[in-house]
Amino acid sequence: MKAIIVGLGGRAGTWIGVCGGHEEVEIVGYVEPVAERRKVVAEKHSIPDGQLFVDLADAAGAIEADFIVDVTPPAAHEAVANTAFDAGLHVLGEKPLSDDFDAAKRIVAASEAAGRTHMITQNYRFTLPPRTTRRLLAEGLIGKPEQVGIQFYMPWATRPGTHYVEFPYMLLKDMGIHHFDMMRYVLACDPISVRCMTWNPSWGWHKGDASHVALFEFEGGLRVVHTAFGSSVGRKTAWNGDWQIEGPEGSITWENDKIFHTRSFPADKAAREEIPPDDIPLSGPDAILAEFVAAVKEGREPECSGRDNLNSLAMTTAAVMSAEQGRKVEIAELLG
Repeated sequence: MKAIIVGLGGRAGTWIGVCGGHEEVEIVGYVEPVAERRKVVAEKHSIPDGQLFVDLADAAGAIEADFIVDVTPPAAHEAVANTAFDAGLHVLGEKPLSDDFDAAKRIVAASEAAGRTHMITQNYRFTLPPRTTRRLLAEGLIGKPEQVGIQFYMPWATRPGTHYVEFPYMLLKDMGIHHFDMMRYVLACDPISVRCMTWNPSWGWHKGDASHVALFEFEGGLRVVHTAFGSSVGRKTAWNGDWQIEGPEGSITWENDKIFHTRSFPADKAAREEIPPDDIPLSGPDAILAEFVAAVKEGREPECSGRDNLNSLAMTTAAVMSAEQGRKVEIAELLG
């Protein structure tokens, strides 16, 4: 399959490498409106001039391709996706689906109208702890879970002047979409509502709030409390966060990305076991690209399709709404 990389900022290098490592993918074009970025990437990867374009429409008209990898800023995703769909191209897009929920819904509708595959790169769910834990829960290791606690502590976005530091609610939007999507995947159910409170500590360096507590109510009475502190200067968690999933037969925890099953009560059933992660062939972006290519070839909806990812984006959007408006927000307010 032939790919066009759209957007040659810092994240593009990851996808150039990932595509280059897939035996069924060939990059045939690169799109970037900023001349200096085109020059830097072309020199680094020895790209011929004939594969460099300023505009996706020009690229699609000049070369034969099957799909694009959209590595542009979120505000550009709708325009890029529409251009790709109009050219008959499938889209593998960086998260988030969009920075505007209405635009995200329009993108999904456009992909369905065009009959093109559209997948979002939610790479966290394609790592070992989520894949293993979803299986353990499905097998009933701790019974039906009813409460989950997730903690994320990190000196997050420390470079002054970036949009992560300057814009409001960026930790909720940027890290939240990773963790909230993992919630849906690991727990195999969808949220109903959220109540969220945000703030910054006195020593924080973010202009927008980078700390929060969000309480999600899921289907079947499950509750998840997500706590994040992006101005932490103390002990850090893993990027996946530390998780504790509670059921009637004990807990499954992620402790620095190690998985444990623990039961402490009653005493005669006490147990503590580290569970080795499942053996998965690929993880992260490599697994995402493999899933995308397979879905296109098999004519099926991929995991993390745009349609499915609306549910994860709704969690982020609803959490921001809750923080701004000081109320519980029903997810149905966004999804209808």
